[in-house]
Amino acid sequence: MNSEQLRHFKHLLQQHREEQAGIVGDMLDGAPGGYRDTEDSELSRYDNHPADAATELFDAEHRAALRSSHEFVMREIDDALEKIKKGTYGACELCGKPIDPQRLEVVPDARNCIQCEISEEHENTLDQIAEHSHRPVEEDVLEKTMRSHRDGGTSEPYDGEQALEEVLSFGSSDSPQDGAPLGNRQDAASNGRSLHEVQDIDEISNEMYKHQLT
Repeated sequence: MNSEQLRHFKHLLQQHREEQAGIVGDMLDGAPGGYRDTEDSELSRYDNHPADAATELFDAEHRAALRSSHEFVMREIDDALEKIKKGTYGACELCGKPIDPQRLEVVPDARNCIQCEISEEHENTLDQIAEHSHRPVEEDVLEKTMRSHRDGGTSEPYDGEQALEEVLSFGSSDSPQDGAPLGNRQDAASNGRSLHEVQDIDEISNEMYKHQLT
């Protein structure tokens, strides 16, 4: 970049900085009660509606955000002016290639070329998506229940009956260790019975009943 171009962009940066400084100055002068006075000016808010306090708080935060945005632009312009002094203005900070002068005409404080800027914005977008898509680890366990699961390569809905079978596979009040015959899942499979088969009370002998009580 030749000296004439540097003078042009330096003048452009100075103009932009004066504009931003004027906006910040208008904010400070035109803010009610002084822009820096974001604290509550009343001794008590007992007789005020909470909505009024919320409105004042929102206005103060809104003004602070606007001012912070303009001050950030001023810092970026100062960095660009410093680059002109060092002779590094117009070079991309990521790849080192010259930034297109047409881009500098629009954004004179640009740090990166358009290709690197698009790539960086894409990476930031992916980071935001990954951050917002993070879910609690418990959902990895509940996912099978809430959606579906695959068993042997086939997809089938996971309903309450299957959940009960999984629970009963660990044992129940009728499992062999409790003395009840044909109670758990293994006994049902070995005797050709369904897990959910209900035995008629008439078929329960006195010996079986006594065995359950002991």
